[in-house]
Order: sequence, then structure tokens, then C-alpha cells
Amino acid sequence: MHRSGTSALGGVINALGAAGPKTPLPSHAANPRGFFESAPLALAHDELLALAGSSWLDWRQLDLQRMNSKATEPCRQKIKQLLIDEFGDEPLIVIKDPRTCRFVPFMSSILDEMNVSPVALLPVRNPLEVASSLHRRDNITLPKSLLLWLRHVLEAEYHSRHMPRYILSYEGFLADWRKHMDRAAEKTGVVWPAQPDHPDIKIDRFLTTDLYHERSTLEDVRNHPDVTPLVRETYQVLTAMAAGDEDNGLLAQLDIVRTRFDDACETFSVAMATEELAVAQLRGELSTRSTETEQVRQENSQLASILEQQSVEIRGLADERDALVGFRDTLSAERDTLVNTQASLIAERDALRWDMRRIANERDALLTSRSWRLTAPLRLIRRLLARG
Repeated sequence: MHRSGTSALGGVINALGAAGPKTPLPSHAANPRGFFESAPLALAHDELLALAGSSWLDWRQLDLQRMNSKATEPCRQKIKQLLIDEFGDEPLIVIKDPRTCRFVPFMSSILDEMNVSPVALLPVRNPLEVASSLHRRDNITLPKSLLLWLRHVLEAEYHSRHMPRYILSYEGFLADWRKHMDRAAEKTGVVWPAQPDHPDIKIDRFLTTDLYHERSTLEDVRNHPDVTPLVRETYQVLTAMAAGDEDNGLLAQLDIVRTRFDDACETFSVAMATEELAVAQLRGELSTRSTETEQVRQENSQLASILEQQSVEIRGLADERDALVGFRDTLSAERDTLVNTQASLIAERDALRWDMRRIANERDALLTSRSWRLTAPLRLIRRLLARG
């Protein structure tokens, strides 16, 4: 099941020498240390589920007729070619994708054509932890996540019974991965290739409990209102099997649970499909409205930007106007100063003219006086001579 520690398990198996895919999914905030999953293969699996009228979010049974129809044959060949492209002729590979829990027989037949002998390693995690993790990552409700968990683990367990397999507790795996990898090798017959670069150190650095966020107990599973009896019973049985008690009695219990779950799905799936269609339509309408709202928000933001720009321009124009008014006032003051200076200069000019006239008059008087003084003796001599 998704969020059950499949990436952690895939990373350890890869570190122990099993070849991973050539084009892995890039790391993500939900899996910061990587998925160890083939990106093109995951897309092909989504395509296959879609052709069968399903998806990775679907908790109902697959339509086997659609899964094995001519419509899925191109997808089958595509998956086969991708397996060849992604893993080549490596002697030991790890194919990690929780989607394959839904169509193990389909995948097994492809591997059989390729002469690949599969073994199954099935990590089991507390369903409440899985549901909480899915809710945090994908905002899926707890009841739906628990149904997804139930579908995946029941299908994976049932369709891997014919394979060498090992069922392990996710919590126990984090606590002591060496013990579980040794037991996995013993149970399945896999020999982990020798690694020259000290895989223990590498794995210890990779497999740390700081990534173990959601925590729930068996008591939480027993008491949580969203955990149905089918989920509770399945988890208890798988926990017992992971502890090493894989016997026919436990398998029979899971068969009963699976039958009850499938019957319930058959009874309610049509109604649920109608409800989910209505929800999907409502989400589509909400998405459309959300898009329209976002468009309006963007338009408002653009208008606000334009108004802000205009406000800046207006403030700039106001500053320019104030500067021009100040310049005008300065010019007016300078003009008044010039007018006053001009008036002063005119007054000074008129005063100078009067001074010049007075000086001219004084000069004329002086000249007249000097002329008289110079001519007086001559006039006296003339008079004397005239008397003489």
C-alpha cells in the first residue's frame, strides 16, 4: 500500500545490490530521499488502470474483463518494453510501485514472458498511519484512505501466495532492517549481491526514523471510529503473519474478509460511483469557479497595479506641479527684485541727470565769470583810451 514504507524498503533493497530503474521518479517533499520507482512505468500503470476504468485512488475491485481485454494489450506491451528498458538484463531487480497490488496476475504474466522469477516483499504499516500520511500528502479523507489500504493489502496478499514472499512490519523494519533483510533472503531465496562500499553505513544513513511522522498504536486501530471491523481484522491478521505465523487459518480469515469486502463493494459501488461522480462534477464546478475567481483576482491585482502606477504618476505630476509653482514663485520674486532694481536704477539715472545739469549750469556760470574777469581789464583800457 502507498505510504507503507515501500520507498524505504526499495531504497534498502537497492543498497543491497538489486538494480533500480534507470529513470526513477525524482525525490519529493513527501519522499525527500527518493521513491526508487520507475517514472515511465508508474505512468504506464496509471494508463492501464484508466483503461480498466479505475485509478490508484479507487478502492473497488478491478473489472477483470476490461483489464484483460484487447484494449489493454498495447499497454501490456508497453509495460513489458519499459521493464526491458528500465532494467535491461540485470540479474536482480527491484520493481517498486504500490499500483501493482491491484493487478498482480497481469504483471506476473508479463514477468513470466520475460523469464523473470518474481518474489514479493510486502511491508505492513498501521492503517491509521497510512491514512494520516495520505491525508497530509493528498488531502484524502481517512475513511477513503482506509478503504484504499484494505483493497491494496488484500489484493497483494492473495495474489502473491504462489510466490516466494516475505511479509514484514514497517515499524520493525525501521528498528532492525538487517534482521528483516536476512529473513527476507531466507524466505525468498534471494541472495543480496556483495557490495564493496559498506552498504550497512549507507543504509543506516538513509533509513532514519526522522521520516517516520505519523504514529498510531494497535489500540488506536481498535478504538478509532473510522476503522471498520474489516480493516481492524485485516491488520491484526497481517500483523500476525509479519510476526511469522503465516498459516492456513490466517489465510482463511483473510479470504473471508476479502469476500465480505468484495460483496460490500458490489453492493455499494454503484451508489458510491454515482456519489463520486456527483462529487467530481461539484469539484469541477468548484474548480471552474476557483479558476474564474483566480482570474478575477488576477484582474483585480492588475487593476490595483495600474491604479498604483497611476497613483505614482499622479504623485509625480503633483511633485512636478509643486516644483513648477515653486519655480514660478522664485521667478516672481526675482521679477519683483528686478523691477525694484530697475526703479532704483531709474531714480539713480534721474538723479545723475539733475546732477549733470547742475554741474553744467555751474560750469556755464564759471565760464561766464571767468570770461568776464578776463575781459574786464580790456574794457577798462578801452574806456581810458576813449577818454584820453
